[in-house]
Amino acid sequence: MTTSNDILLTAFRRASAIQLANIDIYQNLIPNRPDLFFTDEELETLLIARLSGSALTGPLRTRSKLAKQLVSTSMGYKLPISFKKKHPRFPGQNLDVYVQMSDNLQIWNQDVFPNQRYVLIRPDSKGIIQTVRVVRGQQIIQWDRTGTLTSKYQARRKEGRTGSTLVSSQDTDNFSQRLQPIQMSTDALALQGSGQSPMPKKVLPIAELYAKLLNLVGRRLPDVDREQDRARGELFQTVVCQELGLKSHDNHGQWPDIVSQALEIKLQTSPTIDLGMVLPTDESPALTLGHDLQHCDARYLVAYGQPEDLATIITEIVVVTGRDFLLEFSQFAGLVQNKKRQIKLPRGLFKSES
Repeated sequence: MTTSNDILLTAFRRASAIQLANIDIYQNLIPNRPDLFFTDEELETLLIARLSGSALTGPLRTRSKLAKQLVSTSMGYKLPISFKKKHPRFPGQNLDVYVQMSDNLQIWNQDVFPNQRYVLIRPDSKGIIQTVRVVRGQQIIQWDRTGTLTSKYQARRKEGRTGSTLVSSQDTDNFSQRLQPIQMSTDALALQGSGQSPMPKKVLPIAELYAKLLNLVGRRLPDVDREQDRARGELFQTVVCQELGLKSHDNHGQWPDIVSQALEIKLQTSPTIDLGMVLPTDESPALTLGHDLQHCDARYLVAYGQPEDLATIITEIVVVTGRDFLLEFSQFAGLVQNKKRQIKLPRGLFKSES
């Protein structure tokens, strides 16, 4: 079981490797040097350890520059003479840095990209850093209640396709090579939280996922407000974790819903499936998953539910890899777009602040 100390140790080693490589924050690491790319967990753990207690003082622009300098040196980078006006400001690690004295995140003159990382630094009223959070653009957009510039893909099941089915009999070759899925014992699964990074030989094969999740058919989900699709979806994610035997469901609000099993979950009480900002077939790096995986390597559970008076009944499920997704489903043409620049951060995001 990976502990916070293990994550911090790995992060320290990665920072030391960056320092030895003598590179700057603008050097692209994917795909040539993925060994120098921090995972989200590593980055957040490292920055909390190294930045907490540091002072951010002076005018807004000075605090912003100092914060970027602190983040740079914490990751092992040499400081640039000046920070170039690039988006993101740290291309090598695909991240931007924001100092958040309040819970109002302001992103000026740029889009919010789903895979981009945002380092949110919380100082107290005296400018002393209390804690740090690392979030993805896809999570920030979920907090946006009035419409940031984003794109959302949609799909529906192909005409005539009905019933539960395993579309992909095997995981993608890349997934199998990198993560070596195996049948796991009940005890091993019980040690795994949904928000943990997937690890080699600690993920189930897709066929085993389907066999376990087929037990969901006929399951009654307790009633929620019919307008609260998100609440219903979160409830179902918890039920899926329980069915797989995982120890906990961590509602991290990012893709995929169950990170440790590289599994995205869609509960459908209507035909239209919202796919978010990245198509399942996308071949770009899925940095949330690590291990040189692509978005198309992830697995998808599409569960169809029938609302009844006091419950939603699961009627059928489809399990498929991202690469095979469009074998079973048809993508709608075009994108749905909305606009906005300021995002209210959720209460409790900086829960460890004093």
